[in-house]
Amino acid sequence: MSSRQSTQIWYDVSYTLNSMAGPVASSKKIGYHSYGGPPAAIPSLVTMLIDTLLVLAVVYFLLISLFSLAALTARYPTDTANRPTVSILIAARNEENNIGACLESCARLTYPTEKLEIVVVDDRSTDSTQSIIRNFAERHPHIKLVAASPGDGKLQGKTNAVAQGVDVARGEILLFTDADCIVPPHWIEETVKYYTTGDVGIVAGFTYLEGSGGFSCLQALDWFVLFTVAAAATRIGFPVTAVGTNLSVRRRAYDDVGGYRRIPFSVTEDFALFHAIVSTRRYRARFPVDRQTLVVSQSCDTPAQLYRQKKRWFAGGRGLEAKFLLSYSIAYLLSVLLIVTPFFTFSPAYWLALSLKLAADMLLTLPSLSRFGKWKLLSCWPLFQAYFFLYVLVYPPLILLRGDVVWKDRRFRH
Repeated sequence: MSSRQSTQIWYDVSYTLNSMAGPVASSKKIGYHSYGGPPAAIPSLVTMLIDTLLVLAVVYFLLISLFSLAALTARYPTDTANRPTVSILIAARNEENNIGACLESCARLTYPTEKLEIVVVDDRSTDSTQSIIRNFAERHPHIKLVAASPGDGKLQGKTNAVAQGVDVARGEILLFTDADCIVPPHWIEETVKYYTTGDVGIVAGFTYLEGSGGFSCLQALDWFVLFTVAAAATRIGFPVTAVGTNLSVRRRAYDDVGGYRRIPFSVTEDFALFHAIVSTRRYRARFPVDRQTLVVSQSCDTPAQLYRQKKRWFAGGRGLEAKFLLSYSIAYLLSVLLIVTPFFTFSPAYWLALSLKLAADMLLTLPSLSRFGKWKLLSCWPLFQAYFFLYVLVYPPLILLRGDVVWKDRRFRH
C-alpha cells in the first residue's frame, strides 16, 4: 500500500468518525498530530471511556463495601455444648518436612479423644512420610495410618487419597486439613459449634500463610482477601467456595452426594465437594471469620510454585456460578480501563476512579486483618496491589487455558 493510499484511508476514517461524533466533537475535529501520525483521540469516545470507568469504579466500591460488611457480620448461631464424633482427614504425599509438625498440633487438640479419630492417608510417598505417620499412630491410638492404593477414573491424585480416608472414617463430622498445616488447640469444638441444625452441611474456616519476606506477606494477604470474599458470599447467600486447609463437612451430606466416587474429578477436590453439597439446596454452608478456628499453613517458596498453585485453582474453578463471575467481570473491566485510560487522559475523574478502587481493596482486607490481628500484613499492601492487578487480568485466560496441571510431581489433564 502506497503512502498516498494510507493517507487517504486515514482521512476517510477521520471524516467518518467526526461525522459520528456529532456536535460533541465539532469543536475539535479529528486531525493529525504535528508529526503526521494517526488521528488524535475523539473527545466523545474519551468521555464515554471516563464515564464507563467511573460507573465501574462506583459499582466496584459499593460491591466490595457490601462484601466487607458481610464478612465482618458473618456471625452464626452456635451450640457450644455440641460434641459429635469427628474424623480429621489428612492426605500426605512426600511431606516428611511438614507432617510431623501437623500431627503434633493434632495431638494437642483439646477435643475428647473418645470422640475423635485422625485419619492420615499416605498417598504413596517416596520419602519417610509414612514412617513418621506410623510413629505417631503407635503413640496415639486415635491416629490411624491409611496407605492409599492407586486410583483411576474419578479417583485420581489427592481426590483418591482423601476418598480412601473417608471410607474408613467413622465421624459424624469430617474435618479436612493439609499435611503442611498447623491446627489450633480448640479447632474442633470451635468448628462443630456451628453445626446447630441438621441442614448445616458445611462449615469452613480461614487459613493464614506463614513465611518470611515480602513474597510470603503478599501471599498471606492474598489468601485473606480471597477467604473474605468467600465468607462474604456465603453470608450473603450464594456460597462460592472453600479451601481444604480448613474445611468441615457433615458426613451425611458427603454421603448424600455420593462422595468423591460420584463427584466428577477435579484438581480442586475441596471446591468440587463444596459445590456438590451446596448445589443440592438441602444443606447450608457457614463461613465464620473466627479467630479460634484459624489454621496456619506455609506460603509458596517461589513464583513458579505460586503459579502452579493458582493454575490448579483456576482450572478447578471453571464451574463458578454466573452471579459470581458477573461480580468478577466488574473487577476485570475496571482493571482493564484503569490501565487503558491513561493512554488517552489523566483527568481528575481517572484519579477518582483509581482512588475508589484502592479504597475498596483496602476495605476488603479489614475483616480478616482486624479479626485475626494481622495488621503487619499492611506493610506489603502496595506490592499486593500491583500483584492484584496482574492477578485479576490473568485470571480469565487461565480459566480458559486447557492443559496439564501439576500437583505433587503428578500431572493431570483438566
